[in-house]
Amino acid sequence: MKILYIPETKKIKEKNFKNYIKCFFYDINTILKNFSFKKKVTNNTSGYIESAIYLNAKIFQLPYNYCFFFSKILNLLFDGIFVNWKFTNYRNDINDIELKLIELSKKFKIKKVIVDGRDESTNIIKNEILDRFDYVIKREKNKSISDKRYLTTMLPCTLVNYKILKQKELINWNTIGKSKPNEIFKYDIFFAGKGTSKFRNEIIELLKNNNYNFYGGLENSIIPYEQYLAAIYSSSINLALGGKGEFTFRHLEILASCSFMMCESSINQIELPLPLKDGQHYVSFKDKSDLLEKINFYQKNKKLRLNIALNGRKALEEYYSPKKHGDIILKKIFS
Repeated sequence: MKILYIPETKKIKEKNFKNYIKCFFYDINTILKNFSFKKKVTNNTSGYIESAIYLNAKIFQLPYNYCFFFSKILNLLFDGIFVNWKFTNYRNDINDIELKLIELSKKFKIKKVIVDGRDESTNIIKNEILDRFDYVIKREKNKSISDKRYLTTMLPCTLVNYKILKQKELINWNTIGKSKPNEIFKYDIFFAGKGTSKFRNEIIELLKNNNYNFYGGLENSIIPYEQYLAAIYSSSINLALGGKGEFTFRHLEILASCSFMMCESSINQIELPLPLKDGQHYVSFKDKSDLLEKINFYQKNKKLRLNIALNGRKALEEYYSPKKHGDIILKKIFS
């Protein structure tokens, strides 16, 4: 199976000659990567599905403009075209993105798929565009989206240094995160992240006012990555608070660290390639009072807490497989 892929490209804030030159060389580098024997998939928001398709098909990456102008011959060479939603350099104009997708769809008669790596699980694409494509691979699709043309994927785990060699999946879990839960803790609760939601700030203030041994914070409290991972493993409870979307890199980092995770109940409204269950692999909370109640409960129940942490790690090891994910996705698209 041969797939043409228009990947995420360099983002610019202003349209000027200097930025155009940068984008030109970025695109050339994208094309040259096709001829590398070892392909390292980036940990961007589409990293998991990109790994998945690379492991199950022959992929050729080509920037939008090249695909548009050489569409006649490309239609003959490939079985499908996948378009990353972030394919344009200037993304402030949503109308321009939508227009380009429509124009591209007119050029191709093969299977057409949009890879939507945007944060919000409820984001949907206008019917005017959707009707011109066969499928949308949506990051953490919300369960409220009933249209069968939407397929779900998720973020990549940043702790998995993913390399692809001859379409073989190389994941050594012995070198990733922690395989057993910690039993000696430095902190009661840990969370560090960006101030992408008002709720994050409210939760941190709540915890500080309730005299927990809390570590972390927002923006100015951002810590080096190795220190961040050590803090996860050294905390009895790790919060995975939603940012722009319900699911974040942090959720997967906590699971990989074999640590106990609490997150907002909105996670139960999204579809994941991992069959995670509330109360078995993580614990969710509905509101602030529910959060405090569950923090107090799980602080007193160490054995239960450690068991949930271990279950989360085991689920990640068993089901985190871009190769299997890609096999399922591509069979649905090309069946």
